[in-house]
Amino acid sequence: MAQDRFLQFLGIAWRARAVVAGEYPCLHAIRAGKGLFLILAADASANTTGRLKAAATYRSVPYLVAYTKSQLGRAIGQSARAALLVTDKNFARKLEELAGGVGRV
Repeated sequence: MAQDRFLQFLGIAWRARAVVAGEYPCLHAIRAGKGLFLILAADASANTTGRLKAAATYRSVPYLVAYTKSQLGRAIGQSARAALLVTDKNFARKLEELAGGVGRV
């Protein structure tokens, strides 16, 4: 149930244009200081995960490693995505709250 609510709310954030999708757009937004909460797919490559975790840690952006690439993509109505970045503070706060029972890293 908690996972369903997280993914549903992620879809709402996407429709509100408060989410950046994809490895390079997420990396660019983190470096620009726009990222507030990073969601990484559990099945993303080690290179992708390492690069985004390093950038998020350097910029003090909290991140969550959960779900698969296809689940994240389906949540936003797109094809598979390895990384999603929330850029709105209110959506980020709520998603972090919902992620409490999802497997936060």
